[in-house]
Amino acid sequence: MPRDMTGDELRSYREQRGMNQQALVTWLNERLNRRYDRAKVSRWETGAERIPQTVAAALKDGTEPSGIPAAASRGAPVVFCAANQKGGVAKTTTCVNVAWLLAQAGSRVLLVDCDPQANATVHLGVDPHEQELAKATLTHALKSTRPMREFVVPVCDGAFHLLPASISLAATDRELLRQPNGTLILRAKIGQLAGHYDYIVLDCPPHLGELTVSVLNAADQLLIPTQTELLSMMGIPQLFETIAGVRELVNPRLGVLGILPTMYSPRRVQDEQVMTELRALAESENLRLFSPVKRAADYTKSVMAGRPGLAINPNSAGAESYREIAEALLDLAKEGVRHGA
Repeated sequence: MPRDMTGDELRSYREQRGMNQQALVTWLNERLNRRYDRAKVSRWETGAERIPQTVAAALKDGTEPSGIPAAASRGAPVVFCAANQKGGVAKTTTCVNVAWLLAQAGSRVLLVDCDPQANATVHLGVDPHEQELAKATLTHALKSTRPMREFVVPVCDGAFHLLPASISLAATDRELLRQPNGTLILRAKIGQLAGHYDYIVLDCPPHLGELTVSVLNAADQLLIPTQTELLSMMGIPQLFETIAGVRELVNPRLGVLGILPTMYSPRRVQDEQVMTELRALAESENLRLFSPVKRAADYTKSVMAGRPGLAINPNSAGAESYREIAEALLDLAKEGVRHGA
């Protein structure tokens, strides 16, 4: 009897070919006429269930999954971030749901939580305190000589990966000020991930400190989420100034994907007034204004479930807006707009 394939061997097979769990499921189901799902693959990889001999044989027969190039051939990722110095504008909700949509499109995605509040980490059901005790957060990744990939964890049944954050990242923000070229460390670390991910999504803290500058130094594309209220809009000109400085000194390739109005209520006069101003701002800066995301309880409920809102209800309010963003990023990848390019 041949020995069983182990979970580690299955994971290695999948990752060497640049496949996420959904891509592997699709290929197996087509080849074996089965109805496996990502949860099943996740259980195989963790050792919770034995890998069937038919699956092991399909993987070992030397036939490569069609249309899935090896990791090394897929080049550098597109690095995307959402930033606004105002808190509560749905940056984390945007990053989490866009990461989910990109993964559903068959892309290999890493979400990096760059906020000491660890909202993205909590949103995806990962305990920041446990990760801190395990020394497995962005704080430790930035200080360690170990490869960046050793700090990531799978989320949403392996649909994509997360590099968690914890409150210790607040001290890192101050430490970056004291280091020569400290705001370039994240950029260098992300450079280690070429060939392993198609997209890296960076969730920023709600201020324009050293962590946010580090993110802008590393990013290819920036999205500006803004609540449809005047206080959220007021921070955008200062963000534009920061972007101009980053482009001039460090990262001339940084592009602005557009502006995303959030928490929009069409019946409120104030929201309509702000939308008028946002249209004028977007036109004056030659930027895309994405469809506004309406207020919805689905996204609050999704935090309790530890999953993206669109993973629970694909038709949640704002779903079309997040799909527009994901499609814009997918188009950029086709055009060759990738990290360091």
